[in-house]
Amino acid sequence: MHIQATSIEPLLTRILQAPDRAALRTLAMGVPRYQVQWVDAGATGDQVGWRIASISDALTRRAIELAESELGPPPMAFAWVACGSQGRCEQTAHTDQDNALILSQSPGATARDYFLQLARRVTRDLDHCGLHLCTGGVMACNTDWQQPVAVWQDYFLDWIRTPALKSVMLAQNFLDLRTIHGEPALLQSLRGRVMVEARNSTWFLSALAREALKDSPPRSPLWRLGLRCPAWWTSRATPLDLKRRGILPIVSLARLLTVAHGLPALHTRSRLEAAIEGGAISAVAGQELIQAWELITTLRVRQQARFICAGRPPDNLIDGNTLSADERKRLCHAFAQVRFMQRSSGRHYLGGLPI
Repeated sequence: MHIQATSIEPLLTRILQAPDRAALRTLAMGVPRYQVQWVDAGATGDQVGWRIASISDALTRRAIELAESELGPPPMAFAWVACGSQGRCEQTAHTDQDNALILSQSPGATARDYFLQLARRVTRDLDHCGLHLCTGGVMACNTDWQQPVAVWQDYFLDWIRTPALKSVMLAQNFLDLRTIHGEPALLQSLRGRVMVEARNSTWFLSALAREALKDSPPRSPLWRLGLRCPAWWTSRATPLDLKRRGILPIVSLARLLTVAHGLPALHTRSRLEAAIEGGAISAVAGQELIQAWELITTLRVRQQARFICAGRPPDNLIDGNTLSADERKRLCHAFAQVRFMQRSSGRHYLGGLPI
């Protein structure tokens, strides 16, 4: 069954009209249940990702409005931006928050205190709504990540021109920025300069490629996926992390392709489609990656739905006993395609260095 995009509009309206934080938390607590309902109705991982990101966006906007009602109007224009899975519109019920603030000008002491208080209240409220605090500290309540446009530009240029490991990790996260609330032009002006600089930096593209090759699907997929072992993934075996070994490699490859060719798309499927249209990747290879993306993300949201129904916290692990023989075969093929594209990217961006 195709799930209509408008099916969550009533929920979004209720969130945006929530009178207080308690009402906001009550509405947010239903998100895991909604994921189960959507999966039962035949939703794909992509469809679930868009819907949950839309809910997170609404929760964020309303949390900001509630904070502003207490603190007063902001002292300057700003943009609350999200990165990571929310920025790409690829969230599930098992998620955390990654966000930042872009300010229109350098703040004085009073403005700095205002935005610090705003960010602390909003990130706390989002945490109470199930968008857990980022363990890496990539949040607007971190003063490093509440800066004027000029400082953000300096950040990006430094990351691109001196692509050390930490710099690349930060850059690839913030390359997924999307405005959730406030003035969109602040991020747009920043993105224009950054994308040109990134596209023209061979060093930075090579560093992005290395990140895209860091995690790969299992190196022996025929064995891991049970095509040679009838007792595949018994209860004593370790489940496979679908996010780390399947989803993130595709996310990173899609990001690399769009940055290298100056394409503006953010969502992973949209990035792959734009890469095909722009000639960055062949139609055949691109469609194979899109199909792999659809399969792996859908298997993940189904597994999470099973956990939610069983009263267990959802995660990104998959147990082979939950998959049919056809699903195992298709997953094996998907993993092979991801590894093929990783090898191709390595040859192109890393001068043929072995993967």
